Amino acid sequence: MNPYQVMGIIVSCTLVFAGVVSLLAMQGVPLLLAFLGVYLIAVWVMIGMQKRAREFYDGSEHSAQRSYDRESTERRVRINDLSDNEEEVLGHNHLHA
Repeated sequence: MNPYQVMGIIVSCTLVFAGVVSLLAMQGVPLLLAFLGVYLIAVWVMIGMQKRAREFYDGSEHSAQRSYDRESTERRVRINDLSDNEEEVLGHNHLHA
């Protein structure tokens, strides 16, 4: 996507958000409650979309990515173990007077 499309989407979402909050406020809903309600509904919808996308991504056709994730996790664990061992060695190798 080019930057103008991204900015257009952001502006459109902001206008829809402001429009819904304004509509609720004109119908007598307190402004803070309308703002908070629309915001929480938007967050709930986004979390639902992420969950649905994650479920779709966890399908069997992406086994290569899961394998890469396992290997990178193992690599990080090995690196952390090495740094822990280095700290132990440095702690034990001090000169006694």
